[in-house]
Amino acid sequence: MTDLVPAQRPGDHLARLAAAFIATRKSEHTRDAYRRDLTAWLNWCTGNGVNPLDAWPAHVQLWMTHLERCGDAGTTRARRLGAVSSWYGWLVRHQEAQRNPADLERAERPTRAPRPAPALSDEHAAALLDRSDLDTPRSAAIVWLLIHTGIRVGELLAANTADIAVDRGHTVLHVHGKGGKGRTVTLVPPVVARLNGYLAARTDTGTTLVRTDQAGAGQQRPLIATATGARMDRKAVRLLLRRLARAGGLPTTVVEQLTPHSTRATYVTAALDEGVPIYDVARDVGHASTDTTRGYDRSQYDPAKAAAYRLMGRFGRHLDRTDDPAPR
Repeated sequence: MTDLVPAQRPGDHLARLAAAFIATRKSEHTRDAYRRDLTAWLNWCTGNGVNPLDAWPAHVQLWMTHLERCGDAGTTRARRLGAVSSWYGWLVRHQEAQRNPADLERAERPTRAPRPAPALSDEHAAALLDRSDLDTPRSAAIVWLLIHTGIRVGELLAANTADIAVDRGHTVLHVHGKGGKGRTVTLVPPVVARLNGYLAARTDTGTTLVRTDQAGAGQQRPLIATATGARMDRKAVRLLLRRLARAGGLPTTVVEQLTPHSTRATYVTAALDEGVPIYDVARDVGHASTDTTRGYDRSQYDPAKAAAYRLMGRFGRHLDRTDDPAPR
């Protein structure tokens, strides 16, 4: 059943069901991920003589074991399990399946490892913000939005100008989150200033763009767009961040690891370090569980406090020479 999803054969009922479910996902990124994960499950079922519409939890557990032996990390297996479970939930609601075999007990589910996105230091974040102001209005809007809201890059790129509103005197952005879950994030005045500056200077081909506080702002236009008015893609944002980081003098090691995910980790880390309750931070960034928020938190680990530095001095006192502490 290779390339089973989307359907390659009109008579393949399973393929049609999978394709119909995938089509309900709003994000293209999510659709691609679900397509890969469902294909992996259906291929395993075919290879092991399992009817997917009559599968049991034991079959899913065997699949999880197979994935682990193939080298899939816990986070990857958890994502695949979530995609398959969502599909079966949809099948049950549409009376195409009697049960959800992927609805495993908590102890049976793969363990998600903390995501390794490194947070920027305060100095590096400030340098990136400063450099974006020296670039273009769009660059400034993107960087200030990402760092000061912690939203996912996909959420930023899916946003429209109509998603900006005022709530009790505060400018807010209505975010279309994962799984179709929406939330509202606050835009602080420096972010609003950069965003409005970008919108005021922006000209889309065949489109008259207006400021967010003027009549007509409710039309469906991308909040962040290319020169032609189309939506930007993730790769363009990643390349932008790295270009600005290099221009801002950030260390090469930091530049090479920098992704839009790093700005999200920076927001969580800085907020928790400021004493913001973890529940508030989780709400800001759209985490269903505070356990996920803790996975992004680097505030409890400060490399400068590592015992290794103290041991370096302790052992160094017994050396007959003075070594350069820098690694060679």
